[in-house]
Amino acid sequence: MYISKPPKHSSNKKDFSNSYFGQFLLVFIGATVSITLTLGINKLMEKQEQNKNRRLSAMMVMSNIESFSRTLDEHSRIMGINDSIATWLINKPIEELELLPENELNSLIDQATNFLFLSRDKSAENIFSNNIETWKNMGNVQFIDKVGQCFSAMNSVEEYWNKRVNDANETILDIKDHPDNYEGSTIPIKIISSIKVQRTLKGIHYLRAYLSYVAATMRYHNRINMNSIGITEKEVMDYTDTREQEPENTDEPPDFTDFYSAPINFDSLTNFQEFDRLIDSLKTH
Repeated sequence: MYISKPPKHSSNKKDFSNSYFGQFLLVFIGATVSITLTLGINKLMEKQEQNKNRRLSAMMVMSNIESFSRTLDEHSRIMGINDSIATWLINKPIEELELLPENELNSLIDQATNFLFLSRDKSAENIFSNNIETWKNMGNVQFIDKVGQCFSAMNSVEEYWNKRVNDANETILDIKDHPDNYEGSTIPIKIISSIKVQRTLKGIHYLRAYLSYVAATMRYHNRINMNSIGITEKEVMDYTDTREQEPENTDEPPDFTDFYSAPINFDSLTNFQEFDRLIDSLKTH
């Protein structure tokens, strides 16, 4: 039986892979795959960088809120001394306070009305509020809204507190600068007799409670921020601790010791027995 042989390929036809079009197509495919991989890797790296920046930005603003809360706590703690002195002063009759040496009474009043201004680092707020890319990268409306509320509240508290401090300072300075406009035998008595100063002294206790309340409120909202962005409270606390422990890059501050009066012995201010005994001894003379 005759079986025909399969036809032979023409030697005039070139193999596809060796053809010009085939080589071009292979190069094109290889280049396309390479570009796709490169773009994919770049996209992945860009996303990782965005996530890193988003996390760092979130950490910065939440740390800033925590630092503000710590500042309020410290103010409240320091004002415990002011509160003790103020309570003693406003519960003493003027005629008894007049028996104290003028410098002693003046030191007590200075300590009772020595309020620290509120000051905080606003760099994180400025970056968060003014950089549109930060807002875009954050990608979390709840977090952005809650952080904005926190910053707004912090600014309001700072403004309110510093106004109270200014008002108290201006009242006392006005009495010292214009003593004839006020009643009292001495300048310390004129100060302690002022209705505005009395109101300030009586309000210290409530101001301490106010500071503690604001600090607790800030921390409550900050925990909501942490949950919404997926960062733990420990991470924020550790980050804040690290920032606060960083040494300041400044020269050694000058020594102002010579310009300050000797501090009151705070141990004696816990019950004021020293001053009570002094008043009692002066009453007998």
